[in-house]
Amino acid sequence: MHLMTGTIDRIRSTDVPSKTMAGRAEMVRRSDRLDSLARVLLIVVDGRHDFAALFAALGRPAAEGPRLLAAAATLLELGLVTLDGRDTGRGTPPRRSLAIARLYLLEAMERALRGDTARIKPALRAVTDEATLHTAIDVCVCVLREAGADGQADLIRRRCLELLP
Repeated sequence: MHLMTGTIDRIRSTDVPSKTMAGRAEMVRRSDRLDSLARVLLIVVDGRHDFAALFAALGRPAAEGPRLLAAAATLLELGLVTLDGRDTGRGTPPRRSLAIARLYLLEAMERALRGDTARIKPALRAVTDEATLHTAIDVCVCVLREAGADGQADLIRRRCLELLP
């Protein structure tokens, strides 16, 4: 358990997990070593979306945040996923821009609200600068909190702000 606690502490919302060969094999084999939450998380890992987006896509209540992190840690420890989003000090830095942050917010909200985005579209369309992006983030967070998705709201807000220059 000590190892898992260390793994959980190292997981960041901006980490982008990718399935390993072992992870793809587990998808086919379906051994009994994964609980249902870890299995569902393994299924949605696609190498393109960070943990914040994946957790939002799962649509789990905010109270399950620690369980989601534990599931992610399990996948890492079993070697079923690797992390691509780590800042290793090598290569190009992550891209940051207002447009990328706006696009992330739109896509994350589409997934979190399962397409029911009529209430947030006007705020997202109005984004032309950092101030209007912050306004749009506030609108989105409010909608998610009303839906009882406090954890998702916090993850999406944090990731969106990390994408700003």
